[in-house]
Amino acid sequence: MALNKIMACASLGNSLKDKLALALFGLIAPRSEWSRERWWHVFPSAIPQMWLRPKKLNGLRLLISPTNWSQTVIFEEVFLRGNYDLSKVRFTPEVIVDCGAHIGMFSLLAKSAFPSARHIAFEPNAENAQLMRRQITENEVDIELIESAISIEATELMFTASNSHSGRLLRNEYSCGAYKVGVVNFPETIKQMQPASLILKMDIEGEERNVFPVLMPSLPRKCALFFETHFGEEGWREIETLLSSNGFQVEQMNARGQCFDGFAYRE
Repeated sequence: MALNKIMACASLGNSLKDKLALALFGLIAPRSEWSRERWWHVFPSAIPQMWLRPKKLNGLRLLISPTNWSQTVIFEEVFLRGNYDLSKVRFTPEVIVDCGAHIGMFSLLAKSAFPSARHIAFEPNAENAQLMRRQITENEVDIELIESAISIEATELMFTASNSHSGRLLRNEYSCGAYKVGVVNFPETIKQMQPASLILKMDIEGEERNVFPVLMPSLPRKCALFFETHFGEEGWREIETLLSSNGFQVEQMNARGQCFDGFAYRE
């Protein structure tokens, strides 16, 4: 199994140098959250962040920590499992919006595919945002990063993150270590923007249940959505029905416990 992952990672590169770097990443990357802890305690500083150049990025580079389980989970989603297959988008978008941008992997992928599009990313986790800013600077790409969460009102809310890829807003509940973040009224933002065509990626840890119903009237006719739902089968059916009733063709890409990955398209 480990060898298969190493070979799969190596196959993502073009040059021999890139293939070797990606193979090393595949070797080091933890297989689970438990192994993340093991690697971190054994090699706290011996394994630095790595610059990788998957061919899907069309020359752009990705800075990632091979011992950070959260980062390797998202790497697998983007580059190995193909959760964000941009070949499904049959138009050139005017605007690309990445909600829950993490360290910027989807943003780099989308920017490499559609370099002329206006690109905006939202990420409330300060550590993630710091690393994403470095990706933007080092690659010299024009991506506007807004360090805020998104919802249906402009406010401040408590935010909790047990790891870097699962941060979520809190409402009427308590979590140890939670802190306050700014929140953008996302439907109003899209309404004011009025894009003629849009690619939207939304991975916002349950907040999609609040955002999608209010957002629908503001989406352009030409629109592609990559999204994650939570709350199990019920959560998926709820969003699938909403999108279908608004003229989208909806496809389920992947299911992981209570989480479902989907793609919706309207042209």
